[in-house]
Amino acid sequence: MAATIPNTRQYNARAFEDAREVPREVELALIGVVPQELQGTLYRIGPGRFNSGGFAADHIFDGDGLVSKFVIESGTVRFQSRYVRTPKFHAQEAGRGGQVRGLYTQARGLRHNAGQFPADSANTHAVVHAERLLALSDIGRPWDIDLDDLTTKGVCDFDGRLPRLTRFSAHPKIDPVTGELFNFGLDLAPRLGMHIPAGLRCYRVDPSGRLTTMGVVPLEDVIVQHDFAITERYLVFALSPIFVDPIKGALALAGFGTTGDAADYRPEKGMKIVLVPRDGGRQRVIECDPLVYFHVGNAYEDNGDIVLDVVQHESFEFLSTGLKTFRDGVLPNAAWPTRLRITPRGRVLREEIEMAACEFPTHDERRTGREHRFTYFTEYVDGSSVIAKLDHVTGEHRQHAFESSTTAGEPIFVPRSDNAAEDDGWILVLTYNAAEHRTELHILDAAKIEDDAVAIARLNGHFFPGFHGSFTPRVAVSKA
Repeated sequence: MAATIPNTRQYNARAFEDAREVPREVELALIGVVPQELQGTLYRIGPGRFNSGGFAADHIFDGDGLVSKFVIESGTVRFQSRYVRTPKFHAQEAGRGGQVRGLYTQARGLRHNAGQFPADSANTHAVVHAERLLALSDIGRPWDIDLDDLTTKGVCDFDGRLPRLTRFSAHPKIDPVTGELFNFGLDLAPRLGMHIPAGLRCYRVDPSGRLTTMGVVPLEDVIVQHDFAITERYLVFALSPIFVDPIKGALALAGFGTTGDAADYRPEKGMKIVLVPRDGGRQRVIECDPLVYFHVGNAYEDNGDIVLDVVQHESFEFLSTGLKTFRDGVLPNAAWPTRLRITPRGRVLREEIEMAACEFPTHDERRTGREHRFTYFTEYVDGSSVIAKLDHVTGEHRQHAFESSTTAGEPIFVPRSDNAAEDDGWILVLTYNAAEHRTELHILDAAKIEDDAVAIARLNGHFFPGFHGSFTPRVAVSKA
């Protein structure tokens, strides 16, 4: 471990009370002044409702996805939010939530569990590409959300090009130069000659929204793979040995136990890094010592090496059991930044960076797939959260602290202009203010991250400020 770090982050339990959607835009009250140069829309998504129509989530991942937008225009901030209208959402609205099976939550009665895949909560990431807003999770297909009023248009299958039995994972990457979106999904379609019909199907979506398959990373077992990276030439997969146990998986499919609880970390299996050429060439596989991670910061090529930044976790229990305590307001998070360097000869060098417990690594997305100097994190110090800025050149580690009653979500960097320096811009971060039971948008100066927020936009109500989201310079149009 790189450092001695606390193993929990503290929310007030009221952060996980069910949130009401705000179906019509409202202008938010402000503290400070929103920079006139900052124009665009921040989209966010996360679990916002955990109890409805007889459904009671046993894990934070089973909360209904609440997609929100913060429209920043001419010094004002407008807000709107709606739940994604999934089959799970509709069943709960009809009072049939007890028949819904989640990733970690069993339905009532064996007949509602046997043979049923987990219901998609559409609660993990909100991504804008090719004039689409996609609500994503790891166990479903993309949901097409209206960019302006956040209504659910329906499932997006990319005009029938997304294979029916394949997922579309929650962390796609957009190349800032080509405008292409890359992603993957667990492929459960049977293939001749494979005893275990599983692989990671890789996708390319061009700037017009046309999807093509780039090939499949073959798997001997079903694994849990949440994130990946791109460089200018590769898709980079670090396959941590988090396996779905075949027996537990079969029992879960039969209705005895949940799909989420069938997964476990198996370090004796080792770890593989797979490089998938973007031009369609042969895949390269490198074996190395295992680690547990879920989120990737960025990756790039450096004189023949591949550099990959991840957030390494102390154990898989963070995900498998720890996040089941969300209703108490205490979430485990023993994790720290780790840089992997893959050499042309197949060596994997590991650098663990000394920080307090952290998560949600982000960077200037103009540098996606290219060498980056700064990574931003949500860091947890003595039970409170800060926004951390890590300089990979100097090693400097700077922080923005909040009031003790405020807990921060993921930081999003927005450049001041297209050609601004890498930290010349703003950090947008949602927070939960426990003292006032409200959610707030804090706008920070990225170059002066220690300073007070430039502006704070304050909601009248609350919602849990995770998980992920994205910013676009397009100003969403009000349809109120």
